[in-house]
Amino acid sequence: MWGDFFQSSLFKGIFKIMNKGHHGVGLFFVLSGFLITSLLLNEAKRKGHINAFGFFMRRLLRIWPLYFIIVFFGFILFPMLPNGFETQNSLLHYALFISNFEELWTGWRDSISFLTITWSVSIEEQFYMAWVALIALIPAFRKGKHYHYYFLLLIIISVIFRFTHAGEERTIYFHTLSVISDLAIGGLLSVVTSQTSYLDKLKSLSRIKIIVVYLTGGALLLASTKLFPGYLVSLERIFIGLFFAFVIFEQIYCRNSFYKADRIRGFFKLGEISYGLYMYHCIVIYFVQRVIIQYDFQGSIIGFIAFLLISGYTTIAISRLSYTYIEAPILRLKNHFR
Repeated sequence: MWGDFFQSSLFKGIFKIMNKGHHGVGLFFVLSGFLITSLLLNEAKRKGHINAFGFFMRRLLRIWPLYFIIVFFGFILFPMLPNGFETQNSLLHYALFISNFEELWTGWRDSISFLTITWSVSIEEQFYMAWVALIALIPAFRKGKHYHYYFLLLIIISVIFRFTHAGEERTIYFHTLSVISDLAIGGLLSVVTSQTSYLDKLKSLSRIKIIVVYLTGGALLLASTKLFPGYLVSLERIFIGLFFAFVIFEQIYCRNSFYKADRIRGFFKLGEISYGLYMYHCIVIYFVQRVIIQYDFQGSIIGFIAFLLISGYTTIAISRLSYTYIEAPILRLKNHFR
């Protein structure tokens, strides 16, 4: 898209860093596993048990509205727009929250790229649906006990799956069993930190040691493809997931952090709309690209900067409107399922 500018050293440097953005999905999974497990453990501690139906409804109210907005746009609205076209994906598979498998089966030859964004949400929903079933069926799980066995089992299964599918790049990236270890690592972190006697020494970790871990983790992310070739890809998500778990732990619990993310102005406001930012950004990028190409701005750094600014601010604006007028009113219904 960017013509001669794409060949510049500046663009190649930016692209090399941005090309590692897919690791952000891993952070999202680890954080999601940590937060939801923490909520469940707190509920079990307060009430003595977990309401599986209430848990399911709270997840439904958070995940489903935006998910189905994207599905509706991709399958129904987009083909009706000027220059729009129909997707080759299956609406049924998306409705059943198996869009990550649809990406393996059909997505590789489908041109509507903004539907792809739902793959990670589908995996998250599969994880929570399975968990709802286990909470309903296993008395110990309803009491918030023995989750660590479940998470360790998922991690082992995930490693074995990636080992047996080494070399299958799309399967490694999109398959539920391949990435489920991230959610499990987040859940395991929650279980461990809920035991006050654990990790006390880590909470007092010196600032220099924290910085060293961050630098090591950053290098790990940038060099991951070289560090985990062949069958070692089975361990890639474990090491990266553990680094993300450390980041979460350090930000919440460590006393000597060199910087806390919640000091960033607007941090919590962005947190409110983070789901919208993730779900809407591909649609925004698609249409901004169309405009950039139409007016032939893609051959210069000015066009590239304009693309980034317009895409970013438009996504933030749409996400804020979505949260205010769609998500927040729906989320208030959660109070009926506490």
